[in-house]
Order: sequence, then C-alpha cells, then structure tokens
Amino acid sequence: MTRFFAALSVLFVITAFSTSAQNVRTVDKDGTIIINTTEIGEEFIGHHATTPVEIKVFKGKITDITALPSDETPSFYEKAIEVLKAFIGMTVKEAAAAEVDAVTGSTMSCKALINNVKEGLKYVDGEPKK
Repeated sequence: MTRFFAALSVLFVITAFSTSAQNVRTVDKDGTIIINTTEIGEEFIGHHATTPVEIKVFKGKITDITALPSDETPSFYEKAIEVLKAFIGMTVKEAAAAEVDAVTGSTMSCKALINNVKEGLKYVDGEPKK
C-alpha cells in the first residue's frame, strides 16, 4: 500500500509541474500557430505580477501579440504593452534575437513581456528541446 501512495505522489508531482505543449501551443484552422505563455511564463514578473501573452504566428512571421489579463500594476502594464508592437512582422528567428528597448517608466513590466514573447517562441515548432 505504501508503494501505491509513493507512486501516486510521484505521478501527482510530475503532472502538477509539467507543462504540456498542448496547453501552450494550438494551431488554428488556417494554420496560424497560437502560443499562450500563461503557464510557461510564470517566472517572468513585471513590477508586481506575471505578464502572460498570446502570440500568433502565420507562415513563420508574428502577426499579433496580445497581453493577457494580469494583476500587474495597471499604470505600468498599459505603458509596457506598447513594447509588443516591436515584434509584429518579424520572423520567429528575428524576434528571438531581437534587442527590444523597454518603455521608459515601465522597464520591469517591459522586460517581463519581452521574456514571455521570447519564451513563447520556443514553442512554435512544438515542445522545445530540453
């Protein structure tokens, strides 16, 4: 019985702490790849909270990035969202290597958003290699 509970505990821990590409990456009917960084970007904290994004990639180019709901300080977050526009139209490779400047007055939020985008782009082709 003890082995059963030990195995069950291990299974729970693995399930609780693993991020499936299915939760992060979906593909729309037209072939647009949609990446949601809510789970994979939990370590990227802005001024006060996480800053998840949804990235849309079509034929290798970023077509849209939307800042998802966050408990980030609104005055910082609203300014920081502007930084996402810099990635639109870039290829995945260009965006991954891009040096994007933060918006003055919301540097921490900008850096968190930029890191979320770069982390999310690792999932465009599926689950990244570890």
